[in-house]
Amino acid sequence: MPSKESDSKRKKRSAKKRSLLPLFIFLILLLILSSGVLIYLIRNHVNASKGADTVTHLSVQTGFACEFSEAQKLYPFSNGVLKVTATRVAYLSMAGDEIYGVDIQMDNPFCVIRGSHALVADSGGYFCAIFDDKGLICNKQLTGAISFGALSADGMAGLIIEQPQTKGSVYLLDNKGNFLAQWNSVESGYPISISFSPDQKDVNIALVDTDGSAMQPHLKQIELPSADNGQTTKEMALYSPETSAILPSISYIGNERVVLAGISDVLLCSKDTTQMLSNPYTQVDSIFPVGKGSIVIYTDGVGQEIRMEYLGTDFTRGKSIVLGNTFTDADALGDKVVVSADDKILVIRASDLTVLKTISVDEEVIRIGIVDEKTIIVVTVSGVHELSI
Repeated sequence: MPSKESDSKRKKRSAKKRSLLPLFIFLILLLILSSGVLIYLIRNHVNASKGADTVTHLSVQTGFACEFSEAQKLYPFSNGVLKVTATRVAYLSMAGDEIYGVDIQMDNPFCVIRGSHALVADSGGYFCAIFDDKGLICNKQLTGAISFGALSADGMAGLIIEQPQTKGSVYLLDNKGNFLAQWNSVESGYPISISFSPDQKDVNIALVDTDGSAMQPHLKQIELPSADNGQTTKEMALYSPETSAILPSISYIGNERVVLAGISDVLLCSKDTTQMLSNPYTQVDSIFPVGKGSIVIYTDGVGQEIRMEYLGTDFTRGKSIVLGNTFTDADALGDKVVVSADDKILVIRASDLTVLKTISVDEEVIRIGIVDEKTIIVVTVSGVHELSI
């Protein structure tokens, strides 16, 4: 028979075990809670870092260094850059070597690049030149001062020039630099911008008519000359939207539907009718065709984030993504858009606004250009660099 002393010891040990049980349970719960918090933080970190695939030091990439003043004159072109000054146009390799150079004389040159062609023209002057990666295609001395220039996908050029007894003319060159046609605006208004349709059959001309009591924008569509009509343009349509806003930006949804945009108004012109986007933007920074629709880069007001939307065949606003606080430049190829914003370069699939890749860079970007599906050229304040995307 156990003694009373043994019973007392057993009771004390049992009491100690019972007193430790709540502490043991508390420690288990604390461990579970800590594990949950850790998993949550890890997931947040992973989600936050999605798309930030690469942090790139541009100075170690393929390319060459240059001064800030020189970088302002460089434009991504073919497999290198085009350097445009008032006295010379030069095509440079990614090593900075001159592949070819052409002497020019301009007071205020501007450069338009599309595909494998470049148009250099003197804003307010009379001289223009067209280049490809092999050299000079043509140079022209025009009869009127130049105010705007555009290129088609295959290198046709269009320039808005001043002409007597008109409100402006659209001067057209084929991709060999030969005179194609000239359209004079007499009654439609002052031409402010032009654009070739994606199928390169038409030219769309944004105009502003100031003859009435209020400013009236127009869109003039003309058919490009063919072998049947020689150097004669055929007027196809004139759209007159019910707004007094200036609409200088031209984009497309497909081949035949033209998008006109101003600071906030965006309209669709098709089949002799105009349709205003029901929910206008506060401020449109850029609009350009991509795939079968148009990309719109915009803000919701002063100091607001830069955002991107895709206007598809339904011509309605939908999903948007944030690009950053500052927008620098963009280029497109197929359904892919490359955008420079803040200290990042974003590679985006336009149709669903999926960010395919985000590259953080350590230099301020001035211009970007797509070479092919896997390569871009970046001009920064201190050099030219080639990046893989």
